[in-house]
Amino acid sequence: MKASFIGNDLFKGFNLVASVTPSSAIKQILGGVRIGVANGIASLMATDLEILVRCEVGTISCEGEASIVLPAMRVNNILREWASNKEILMEMGETSCLLKSEGGYFKIMGEDANRFPEVGPVEIGGFVEVEGNIISNMVSKVLHAVSTVKIKSVLSGVFMIIEGDTIEMVAADGNRLSVIRRKVANPSGISVRGIIPVRCLVLLQRFVADWDGVIRVGMSESRVQFVGGKVEIVSQLIDGQYPNHEDIIPKHNDKKIEMKKDDVISALRMASFMTDEGYRVVECIFEKNKLKLSSRAMAVGETELEVNINYEGTTFKLNVNPDYILDALKSSDEDIIATEFGGGDSAILFRLGHEHVGVVMPMETEEAT
Repeated sequence: MKASFIGNDLFKGFNLVASVTPSSAIKQILGGVRIGVANGIASLMATDLEILVRCEVGTISCEGEASIVLPAMRVNNILREWASNKEILMEMGETSCLLKSEGGYFKIMGEDANRFPEVGPVEIGGFVEVEGNIISNMVSKVLHAVSTVKIKSVLSGVFMIIEGDTIEMVAADGNRLSVIRRKVANPSGISVRGIIPVRCLVLLQRFVADWDGVIRVGMSESRVQFVGGKVEIVSQLIDGQYPNHEDIIPKHNDKKIEMKKDDVISALRMASFMTDEGYRVVECIFEKNKLKLSSRAMAVGETELEVNINYEGTTFKLNVNPDYILDALKSSDEDIIATEFGGGDSAILFRLGHEHVGVVMPMETEEAT
């Protein structure tokens, strides 16, 4: 089999698929990309047995049909160097593949494509359709709140709910929560929910960054599927029951404040400079139209800062982890952030934009005297 490709087309497709291959695998073949060429189309596929990526790449010319599994990292490095070349020629044998382009060639040993793991079809009852940039933006606004604890818990993924004409993404780690909703086209009227691994969503963002179009999203009881153009991403869902996030969102916070996002980000970041690495605490005192920030760390120093805010209520004080607040504020596209506080140890509610809210638990709270 002989086929020729535009250098950048082949590299982009191979690079996307190769990104899912594990750095170390029990089965050596999982460290490879399966390439099958037929009818002028190259079908590329890779999996780590949890996430699978398929991609089709068109050829300039093609003679014959063949398939092989090639080492992902090695071939990806070669194609990266040749990405700007007008043409890359591929010749496949039973156990090897010859890559030729301007200035030379590589003969690479491969493996039998028939030994590559079989992945059955996803039994999807229907799909919703959403613009790729919209779903990528949703992911970017919730990822900061996903738990980073190195155990496979339900909080280590993003909870996605599709119902009616709405898609919702939720992330939480026990100290904070981020929720965002957007409209979708739901011609099949499906109603599904599941917890998606972060790696799958990061891979989806990577694909969408280079592709402008509609993403079809479907979900079964155990897997989620994203399809856009010539690319398909399939991932197992995280097993378990996600907490009821609606119960976490405070409904009766009576202290309402508006603040300029950039001003608070700057002051809070500076206050964080004077905190201990193992104990990140900034004290916040809210007074009429003023926020006072203070922090101190043994053998480092201390600071006091002030920020103008829009607040007409009684004075109150609380301690926060500055990283949690900064992450929430940075996820917003708004210049002015509406924030709601309650009494005692009530969660702080940030209204970060259209159908986008963040919740952060204070470390300690007390009424100022």
